[in-house]
Amino acid sequence: MSRQGRITLRSKIMAGYIVILLCLGSSLFLLSNRITSMEQAIDFVTDHDMTVHDLAGGLEKHLLDMETGMRGFVITGEERYLEPYDAAMSNWVSDYDQLHRLVGDNSGQRQKLEAIKANIERWIETAGEPALANKRNGRQAELDTFFQADTGKKITDELRSQLEDFRDTEKELTAARVDSLDRQNSDLRLALAIIFLLLVALSVAASLTISGAIVRTVKAVIGAISDIADTEGGTKGRRVEVQSRDELRDLGDATNRLLEKQEGDAWLQSGIAEIAVSYQGQPLVSQLAEAFIAKLAGLMGASYGVFYLRSGDRLARSASYAAGSGEVGAAGFRLGEGLIGQCAVERRVYEVDRVPDDHIKIATGLGQSSPRSILIFPIEHEGRVEGVIELASLDAFTSLHRKLVDQTRSTLGMAINNVLSQMEVKRLLEESQTMSEELQAQTEELQQQAEELKAQSEELTAQQDELRAANDALKRSEDDLKRQQEELEDSNLELTKRSELIAEHARRVEEINERIEMQNSLLERQAVDLKTASRYKSEFLANMSHELRTPLNSLLILSQLLAENKEGNLFAKQIEFAQTIHSSGSDLLRLIDEILDLSKVEAGQMTIELQPLVWEELADGLERGFRPLAERKGIELSLKLEETALKEPVVTDAHRLQQILKNLLSNAFKFTSKGKVELSMLRTVHPELGCVVAFKVADTGVGIPADKKAIIFEAFQQADGSTSRKYGGTGLGLTISRELAALLGGRIEVESAEGVGSVFTLLIPGTAPEAEATAREEIASAGGTGGAGTGRTALGAESDSTSGSGPGSPLKPDLPLAEPSPFGRPAARAGFAPAPAADVLAPAIEWTSPELLEHSEVPDDRHRIQPGDKVLLIIEDDIHFAKIMLDLARSRSFKAIVALQGDTGLALASAYKPDAVILDIQLPVLDGWSILDRMKQNPELRHIPVHVISVVDEPQQGLTKGAMAYLRKPADKASMESAMSRIESFLDRGLKRLLIVEDDVILRSSMVELIGHDDVAITAVSTGEEALKELDGEPFDCMVMDLGLADMTGFELLDRIRKNERLRQLPIIIYTGKDLDMKEEIELKKYAESIIIKNVKSQERLFDETALFLHRVEANLPEDRRNILKKLYNNETAFEGKRVLLVEDDIRNIFALTNVLKSHHLNVSFAENGREALELLEQDPSFDLVLMDIMMPEMDGYETMRAIRRMPPLEKLPIIALTAKAMKEDRMRCIEAGASDYISKPIDIDKLLSLLKVWLYA
Repeated sequence: MSRQGRITLRSKIMAGYIVILLCLGSSLFLLSNRITSMEQAIDFVTDHDMTVHDLAGGLEKHLLDMETGMRGFVITGEERYLEPYDAAMSNWVSDYDQLHRLVGDNSGQRQKLEAIKANIERWIETAGEPALANKRNGRQAELDTFFQADTGKKITDELRSQLEDFRDTEKELTAARVDSLDRQNSDLRLALAIIFLLLVALSVAASLTISGAIVRTVKAVIGAISDIADTEGGTKGRRVEVQSRDELRDLGDATNRLLEKQEGDAWLQSGIAEIAVSYQGQPLVSQLAEAFIAKLAGLMGASYGVFYLRSGDRLARSASYAAGSGEVGAAGFRLGEGLIGQCAVERRVYEVDRVPDDHIKIATGLGQSSPRSILIFPIEHEGRVEGVIELASLDAFTSLHRKLVDQTRSTLGMAINNVLSQMEVKRLLEESQTMSEELQAQTEELQQQAEELKAQSEELTAQQDELRAANDALKRSEDDLKRQQEELEDSNLELTKRSELIAEHARRVEEINERIEMQNSLLERQAVDLKTASRYKSEFLANMSHELRTPLNSLLILSQLLAENKEGNLFAKQIEFAQTIHSSGSDLLRLIDEILDLSKVEAGQMTIELQPLVWEELADGLERGFRPLAERKGIELSLKLEETALKEPVVTDAHRLQQILKNLLSNAFKFTSKGKVELSMLRTVHPELGCVVAFKVADTGVGIPADKKAIIFEAFQQADGSTSRKYGGTGLGLTISRELAALLGGRIEVESAEGVGSVFTLLIPGTAPEAEATAREEIASAGGTGGAGTGRTALGAESDSTSGSGPGSPLKPDLPLAEPSPFGRPAARAGFAPAPAADVLAPAIEWTSPELLEHSEVPDDRHRIQPGDKVLLIIEDDIHFAKIMLDLARSRSFKAIVALQGDTGLALASAYKPDAVILDIQLPVLDGWSILDRMKQNPELRHIPVHVISVVDEPQQGLTKGAMAYLRKPADKASMESAMSRIESFLDRGLKRLLIVEDDVILRSSMVELIGHDDVAITAVSTGEEALKELDGEPFDCMVMDLGLADMTGFELLDRIRKNERLRQLPIIIYTGKDLDMKEEIELKKYAESIIIKNVKSQERLFDETALFLHRVEANLPEDRRNILKKLYNNETAFEGKRVLLVEDDIRNIFALTNVLKSHHLNVSFAENGREALELLEQDPSFDLVLMDIMMPEMDGYETMRAIRRMPPLEKLPIIALTAKAMKEDRMRCIEAGASDYISKPIDIDKLLSLLKVWLYA
């Protein structure tokens, strides 16, 4: 029982249990008494009746013993026959006494027993003792008389009869007692059943009573909450009412408080949104102020309001709310004057609760009243007060009102600043236009004056001619001369005036020229400012990328370390948290890359490669990518090609086209919950673009409101941009798609009806000349330049990112950027904002998971494999191609297994250990490169030959990773037959063949000894010609060569080998002691799968590389050779004793990377900038490798690497650049500055360890 007399739930429940326990205790007490009584009755039967029966039998036995003993002694005369007699004589009395005592409560039995005693004593006196005495005394006659009278027998028979009657009576008494016990037992069972039923009924009643009271109240709370949840935001819902006085009332009160808070938050958010919408798009500050104060006063219930806008050191009234016949409030204040001015100076909120009666009156139609509360608050932007607002209300302002004011002040200040900026820009634009018009007018006036001056000059020339004529006339007549002289003086005077006028005109022309020069200078400065702004934007994106990636790097590394849980001290939930952190960080990384990708498009750094479009490849890729998503959502996916669409080749950039279509399809699936999504390709004539190829993506989704079509193609904009929107995404997908469409010379158009669906149409030129011409027009219109004659086109550097995509008015998107591919494909394949600078961590695959070993969609032979069968694993996501390879494998007596996903393929390889693998690269969940890497890292799988068949045209990378051969799709039947023949030939040839080309005899012998075993045949030669001769003969599986040969250089030999079509896929390992410069190394990588520089560790690497390319089974190698491989592939010992210098200015990255490196037994030192790094290297140049950050204070990474390369002892020191900048040119810049390799932040730990292993043992 709690305070105030209320009964708590605990008390109610305890009361019910107490009642049940009391009833149960009472029942148990009664039952215990009954059971005790029964036990006593049973004990009585057991102890009394059985003893009585035994003693009665004992008396009869004693009688029999006395009679038989007496007769035996009388007949034989031997004393030994009296032993039973004597024993019975001594025992029968004690048995009788005990029996008499036991039947003392039964008078009848007691009388019978006493009669038996009397007969026994009579037999002893009349038969037993006399007979014995006669026998001892030799009185035979008396004995004969005794036996003839047979007195003893008669007594004995009577005793037997009496004993039998006594026993029968006892048996009847025992039976009666047993029957009584049976009845008691039945009664007890019945009582138990009745008590159990009563207890159950009582428990159920108590439970129903208590739970009913609780459940009714909880249902009332749930119902009220559900009603409130169904109520639209901003509407006040009903409250929870609880009648009981217990914790449920507390629950209802707490729920009501929570609902009030949620309603308050909803009101606050709605108010903020309504206020923002009210002043959005207002061109003038006065209109913005009117809209703001009208909306704010209405929301806060204020009856009067005044908005004072700052102008210099004064605050002038700009807007008012609910003004009467006269203006509300004073016209203006100086800073510090009154509460208004003081609020602006102190930048704090004033609230006046006790308002004097002579203050302003709030007037209505019924009368006037004094306000109860006044609220004064400043409007700020970046620390500067832009204005002050005063509100008066008949009610007190609540804390929710104050929150609304606090959260709208800053946004209003920003809006005021933006409007003022726009007004200033407009004013400057109008002034510039006015100046331009004035300049044009002055120019026209100057031209007119110049024409007048020219006319005057011509007139002066005519006058000079007249003067010459006058001089000639002077010779003829003095009179004429005087007259002419006078005229000449007049003419000279007029000429002087005209000369002065010409000088004045020249001065004005000079002034106009100076003004023109000033205007040109102003325009030049504005152009410089524009370039500077563009540069600032690029630098901002690069720096922002760095600032975001730097902490993100630490977050991803540390979360990955936690998820690995090497110490084993984390719970499963904690590991899940770490994995969630890592996943969220990866999502943030993708968002950064999307923004940078958009920046590259806008900056004109994106290129296109024009080539004929293969519809089947495009459709197959889209089908494989989106079919699982369509099936999961229950949406029909349709891809249609009209017959006329490919009547002429469509020339475009297939990769960019696929990226656009994937974004459009992803948006279609995101906004469609039922119905269908259709992609169709057709040729059509556009009224502005002419003959085009149209790709239409139609869906039956939510559609786009008509008023939102103007913003959907803007960056970071969506049709539903509210905080409660249903669909996620960044809003960059359609922006990037629009720019890519423009890059292809086309545009994207949209038709949509809300609630019906949308149709996005991508229009691109239909032929190569049209595509190139349109792309050049787009570039030229943007002020950029494009490549010529190469099939590559670049968007101009001065491209306007806000312009439309193609001729006409652009349509702007609403759909957000496509979500990451749900099928686990790498971002670059999926086309969603590729992230070239950040490796996505390959997912962890549970190789033994039963789900991955289930039967695939393609019926294969996995359940029919017998010992001795040749097994081929086909990892291919194209079902049709997989079936073709399956049939081809079966035709060559292979048992084939098919995997349609990367993770499934890896699991099947681990489970079945196939003899060979056919591998595609572009796979769901785990791509082919990752599968190849993991197989070659696994000692049990690395010997399995892998033949790559893929559309990805990177055979050198495949061979470098250990593939036996590489075939590019589309492949014809002959090529596939050849691939199968190559696999058969490889498997049938048990002995692998290796060619060694080395001119040093001793080294050549040591290499043969190192690599040689019974599973490989080695041919060793010393010259290039011998090598070519051997290669022309028998096929080899691998070749090891030195660059320094006697008859030709290694480069010449490599060139001649690669020109031979038959030897093009021969794995070649360069094993040389020559110091290679960067140019030579790049050249060699075109030919060789691996380059090994001879040093202390080089023989181990040589053995490892040859084992990889010869596909040697590790288990069949000698023990010492297996130990070499184990040591190389053991990360825990591979870095033992190696010293690494980490140059990084961010302490978080130092902490994260140091922990990772030390966990792999590396000795790590660190420097926080380039100067510290140089000092450490000068003091101790024995470091094995340097990890160099790029952006650092004092001396950045580029300058530091150049300084290191200028130090002769460190010229060859491996340096791996670490940078958060993700631009494409960053890698080249790092390499040029002296980096050996490059890795971008956030750092992929596996990739970093791989790079360390490569460069520490290079």
